[in-house]
Amino acid sequence: MTGAGSVVTAPGPDASPASVTSTWLKAAAAYERSRELYQRTERLLTECRAQRDAVGQARSERWASPQRRELLQQSEAARLLARLQTMPVIEQAKGIIMAQSQCGEAKAFDLLRRASQRSNVPVHDLAARIVTRAAETAANPARARSTTGRGPGRTSSLAAAR
Repeated sequence: MTGAGSVVTAPGPDASPASVTSTWLKAAAAYERSRELYQRTERLLTECRAQRDAVGQARSERWASPQRRELLQQSEAARLLARLQTMPVIEQAKGIIMAQSQCGEAKAFDLLRRASQRSNVPVHDLAARIVTRAAETAANPARARSTTGRGPGRTSSLAAAR
């Protein structure tokens, strides 16, 4: 067998039959070893993916559990962490509303809050819809204009998100 880092080369025209056989045996052994390592890597990757999915599922179940809701009601720190998780999407939605409505930050949040109350949808869910809709509009502006019914280039994020 060859050592780590050695290269198996084709024998030259004046090589003896024994060295040719030896070279091909080394090549076959190296090929077989690489095949085994590849299969082992594939198995390990499959196991890692399964574990990652299981952890993700457990995490989502834990976040939706009654114990977490109780913790949020009792713990100010837990409420702050939950708010920090929803804040980025709300800030993005406020920015979209500010750009479309030509208004300030307070007015944009007030519009978002009132739309949330009217539609009986939590602010962070409505904000996520607005951000998603804006991303879709940016990706395909012609389709977004044709589906809103508000004329060319005139879309309302709050109306579209509901």
